[in-house]
Amino acid sequence: MQRVNENEKGRPIQKRARSTLHHLKFRRDYRADLPLIISRFTGYRPSNAEPPYEPLPFPPFTWLKNIPLRLEVWLFAWVGAFGGILLVEAIMSTSTAFRDIYHTPTIITSFGASAVLLFGVIESPVAQPRNFVLGHFISALVGTAITRLWVLNGSYQGYLENTNFHPSTFINGGLSMATSLLAMLITGTAHPPAGATGLNAAVQTQVVTLSWRYLPTILASSLIMLGWALIINNVGRRRYPLHWWAPGATFVRVEDDLELEKMEEGEIEREEIEEGELERESTVAPSERLSEEGKPRDGLRRTSSKEMRRESVQAEPASLESAIDATPGEFSNRRLSSSRERYRLD
Repeated sequence: MQRVNENEKGRPIQKRARSTLHHLKFRRDYRADLPLIISRFTGYRPSNAEPPYEPLPFPPFTWLKNIPLRLEVWLFAWVGAFGGILLVEAIMSTSTAFRDIYHTPTIITSFGASAVLLFGVIESPVAQPRNFVLGHFISALVGTAITRLWVLNGSYQGYLENTNFHPSTFINGGLSMATSLLAMLITGTAHPPAGATGLNAAVQTQVVTLSWRYLPTILASSLIMLGWALIINNVGRRRYPLHWWAPGATFVRVEDDLELEKMEEGEIEREEIEEGELERESTVAPSERLSEEGKPRDGLRRTSSKEMRRESVQAEPASLESAIDATPGEFSNRRLSSSRERYRLD
């Protein structure tokens, strides 16, 4: 009875959640309406296309077909990493708010490790936009928040400028990095170089001075490098990103999902009907249950307990010898052993 009530409360909530999520999705992938020369830079490829994909349809990119794919990967990995680092350094070191107001470093060193993933190993799950951008931002947020507690001790930054052992910097470095990792795992945004982003917030003097301004610095650096990766990784025969949020049609409705939801709804209704019947039969009075025995239900005749006992008596062998002489395989060894015990007791 209690289980039925819990199911009645939980299922409508689940149904509403599935329905809301379904309505938030696009009916189809609208990137297909864009010219292919534009949509390719969002990671879109036609459903019938297979890797390695077609490069941009004009020289010098059409010439890439004349070289091995391995050489193309090496070439664009070098160009991508070189250009990505230069772009971030240019924004952070020229006359912008990051240099004149925030006084940010030329570049956060953890983006050097990210460049390896974004331009060299672009098929890796941890190199996709969700992991790259959110991994860095979450680590910066966690590292900065923890470090702000330690900075309440006015001597903390002084400890970073000398080589003596200080418990504050010793503990905060490991705590910030480990907690950043935990936050990335919980949110599903693991990005290995982002561990250094959380660590920098605790042990680098320039970053500790940035305080909360570290967050817009990290976010801007991530978006700049991601924008460059979307360009350089899609001019040739490679494809980036493989997905924006998660593998599969995350933001797009799939017709199979509609059929699956209908099947699930039908199964839920069927289970509710069956549970209601079981509950009714368990609460019906014994006299009513006896009066209903033997009456047909849904075109089938209900067999009474007396008839079942009569059939079981007729099925029993008249003697032990008749059971042994029966057709092989008709009675199991368990049946024979029980028969022996019964006749032995008699």
